[in-house]
Amino acid sequence: MRLQLLRPSDLTAEQEPLYQAMDAMVEGEEYAGFEVRNAEGAFVGPWGVMLHFPELAQPLGRFIDLAQRLPGLSERARQVVILTIGARFNVAYEMHAHARLASRAGLLPDQVATLCAGGRPSDLTAEEVLAADVATALTAAGPVPGPLYDAVIERMGQQAFDTIVFVTIHYLALGALLNAYDVEVPTGPATVQKQDEVTV
Repeated sequence: MRLQLLRPSDLTAEQEPLYQAMDAMVEGEEYAGFEVRNAEGAFVGPWGVMLHFPELAQPLGRFIDLAQRLPGLSERARQVVILTIGARFNVAYEMHAHARLASRAGLLPDQVATLCAGGRPSDLTAEEVLAADVATALTAAGPVPGPLYDAVIERMGQQAFDTIVFVTIHYLALGALLNAYDVEVPTGPATVQKQDEVTV
């Protein structure tokens, strides 16, 4: 990418606490199967970018953590939203990571492929279609159309609508970072869980 990948030995005193916080975060099962850290211990993907901006990354990380915990949306629908945003802005790492997470959530390979190509699978559930429609509307000019808002509230509830909005904001922010610094899809082994423990 356009910024240097920072190994543990490269970190400043301001970056070290952020690195440790990221290290703890990526221990989760959801990060297994794709590379978040290379063999030298340097974070890749959005983490590799955010390490360069520790003062900004801390509040952004807090927002991301809260957005990920919002209730009211199935994991399948959440992944549909994320892939819709990733495809809309052609965010390579976002689609790379979330294609796998979407499959784990139960989306079929052809559904994932269609979403990553910017399409809308015909066999999504009604809730998943509405979630994708809201995410798409949020990337266009103007407010979310009234009939769409009403349909989401009636079928899914206010909590689900709110979650779609903030998940969209989350991945728009990460997508902007990934595209600004031209973060490519990693080609190395699967997730490095610890600096001295590589899982392939």
